[in-house]
Amino acid sequence: MPNKDPVPYDSTNSSNPWLMNKPSHSPLIGPEKLPLTAEYIWSKSGQDRIDLLDWVFKYYRKNGYPFFTLTDAELQAEFARLKAKNPADVITNGTIVNSNCTGLDVVKHFTSPLFLNSKGNGKTKSCLEVFNDDELFKKVLRNRMGWNTSAEDGKSRPYVFAIDDDMITQGMRSSALAYSVSHFKPLIAKYIYSKYSASKVIDYSAGWGARALAALSLGVEYYGIDPLTSAKVNEIIKYFGGTGKVIDGCSESIDYNAFPSVDISFSSPPFFDLEIYANDDKQSSHYSNYSEWLDKYWNETVKKCYEKSKYFSFTAVEKVGKNNLLADMKKICVDAGGKFAEEIPIKTSTNHLSNKKTTQRTTKKTECLVVYKIGA
Repeated sequence: MPNKDPVPYDSTNSSNPWLMNKPSHSPLIGPEKLPLTAEYIWSKSGQDRIDLLDWVFKYYRKNGYPFFTLTDAELQAEFARLKAKNPADVITNGTIVNSNCTGLDVVKHFTSPLFLNSKGNGKTKSCLEVFNDDELFKKVLRNRMGWNTSAEDGKSRPYVFAIDDDMITQGMRSSALAYSVSHFKPLIAKYIYSKYSASKVIDYSAGWGARALAALSLGVEYYGIDPLTSAKVNEIIKYFGGTGKVIDGCSESIDYNAFPSVDISFSSPPFFDLEIYANDDKQSSHYSNYSEWLDKYWNETVKKCYEKSKYFSFTAVEKVGKNNLLADMKKICVDAGGKFAEEIPIKTSTNHLSNKKTTQRTTKKTECLVVYKIGA
């Protein structure tokens, strides 16, 4: 727990801190022209630490939010890693292990300004909202720079992190001040596309671009729909020379004649209002209640995809609040004429949809990927 007063833990009031030098890039170079490693930060006591935090605060106020970016060489290298990955790597004992992040840095490069502005339902703020609030942003810095304790080994003691751009966003989430948006893993989509020998796919909720990137890594034609991210996902397709397009619109209402017939329609759809990506009537969260969302969003999306697909697939958690989300979505798929093909459990160590502290809602951690065969 943080101190009641904004006073840092240091060698005068604590000992044996957790010193965590885990930045993805080199730490910031501080006012003394030295890297802001955890050891360096811990060496500053009392007012010196407070002054250092103030320096970091002013640095980011001058430079703005540290959006995730890669060089062209880094983008191509990460894409090559995804292409080289065996899709079967995501399966262990018949379960999808949702931990391989290969390719995700590419997605973050193109879409981070959008997902950092997203938030969950309830009393949550986006990362950008927290960053732009002086007091909240200072709380994030205190969380990273030695004002908080951890009990990782059963003993309460301070923890201090090296400070770089990635640590700022990590601190937003770890401090529970900002919402941590979900990211689909590209390798899972690569697995499904490969298993069903897809040459053309429809992604009815294109999201941040992970499934598009997976399709590109296989040379699969990708056709997507999204009211928020279409322009950014089209940038990904163009950058890597892929075939396909993403339409700016809603999956339940657009004309699917814009797409060819495909082997599989697959996505990780939004779960009513559990995550808020934008405040407009194009988002699935604008429906007045869960039943209306099932009928007007999910039912209509399923029927439209069925007309274009040999297979239809989605991922969903078992429950959201009191709603039996997975069962309700599956029933609609069957009622529309889909023939059950398979269901694969997804294992996550910490499910992003199960964090009551940030979403003010509870979910069961059970998540599945379900596939239906369309037609004879």
